[in-house]
Amino acid sequence: MTIMKEAVNAVMERRDHYVEAQHYFEGDVPETFSTAKLRRVFATTGDRSRLNFCRPIVNAVSNRLEVASIQGDTKAATAKIAEVWEANDLGLEAKEIHDNALIHGDAFVLVWPDKDGEVQISYESPRQMALVYDVENPRKKSYAVKIWQSAENISRMSIYAADKITKFYANTGEPTDGTQWTLMQTVPNPWGEVPVFHFRTHRPFGRPEHLDAYDAQNAINKLFVTNMHTIDYQGAPQRYALANADGGDLGDFDDDKADTENLANLSDAAGSLWYMKGVSKVGEFSVADAKAFWEPIKDTIRAMSALTDTPLHYFERTGNNPTGNGLRTAEAPLLKKVADRQTSFGYSWRDVSRFVLKIEGIPSLGVQVFWKTHESLDEMERWDVAAKKINAGLSHRQALREGGYSADQVDQIMAERQAEADGGLFYARAPRTRVNTSHDETTPLHESETQDDRTN
Repeated sequence: MTIMKEAVNAVMERRDHYVEAQHYFEGDVPETFSTAKLRRVFATTGDRSRLNFCRPIVNAVSNRLEVASIQGDTKAATAKIAEVWEANDLGLEAKEIHDNALIHGDAFVLVWPDKDGEVQISYESPRQMALVYDVENPRKKSYAVKIWQSAENISRMSIYAADKITKFYANTGEPTDGTQWTLMQTVPNPWGEVPVFHFRTHRPFGRPEHLDAYDAQNAINKLFVTNMHTIDYQGAPQRYALANADGGDLGDFDDDKADTENLANLSDAAGSLWYMKGVSKVGEFSVADAKAFWEPIKDTIRAMSALTDTPLHYFERTGNNPTGNGLRTAEAPLLKKVADRQTSFGYSWRDVSRFVLKIEGIPSLGVQVFWKTHESLDEMERWDVAAKKINAGLSHRQALREGGYSADQVDQIMAERQAEADGGLFYARAPRTRVNTSHDETTPLHESETQDDRTN
């Protein structure tokens, strides 16, 4: 029973954290008020207009996370990884996994064969799933748990361990650590490994990419919503009329009522007219200058940029955005962050691929994950970088993959290149090396590797 309570708490304790992260990313957070009284006053007139600057923070990283290829240490391993990748539409699903890992800080991938024996790789939301790690060894997975509602007032729970998968149900809509669970099924796990893999921005648990921007986004929302109200009064100013001492026949002013009662009935709506006793003067109330809102918004965006290592030009599209060396300098903190995410997510994709090969019965001693280049370069700069990588030992195939060419396009280009070489054209070939990481570190190929291995 202890493990059941621990499993439920593992999912439920962080759920609100993930829900909040999703709301900020979607720009769906309520306006912030300094006092509870103001919140009550504006409850019926609150505005949902938002300037959502949390989304660009996430997208700035996500748009630079694209897997170029995953390679095993044999042709058979590489081919099987590519086959499973294609069968599971991971060309599209991988981006969803990366996006959700950045938005929530955590994302999970479940790998398991279906009834036909085909390996299925599926994204699992951290709002439903959690991984529990060994207390003495935080890198070792103890088990994974998934909790979801399958029908009204029916909850399901699956616990994924290295030796088995145990499935339960409970007659409740929102389980707690005291919920009584009924065993449904036990499925053996013949591969001796927890089949759930953790994509995260930090260890042991991730933090949303835009977490440090929450307060800044609250301030921007406040300023923008208030400015939207102010615009109404700029278009239709609120006016007043001051009556003389003898008063006037003003229908909106009831002489039988006290002055305080009459004042209480005055409308504060845009375009309204205030009648007061003894009209001797008319006028309109002044409206706040829009600069009083937009200048603080700009200052807050600059603070948000610094807090999240997101270049300012991702928030402000102007004609003065940096280019060339200035752009690379401005994006250096972002590129470092992207490189960190590539390293973390790369390890997760490596473990996913290893488990796929284990299920398929293909022995493999190593899997390498390659990412497409994430630097901001123009076309000439990209080719210059590619040429330098090839001269340093990167294969032509891998340089083309990192350049964004599909596997079919790479095969076609290499076939045409070989045909031209067979026709008498000579190509200087630099010594081949294998790239160990997503960056520029390389090591020479072993002498025992064949030319086919070098080409691929």
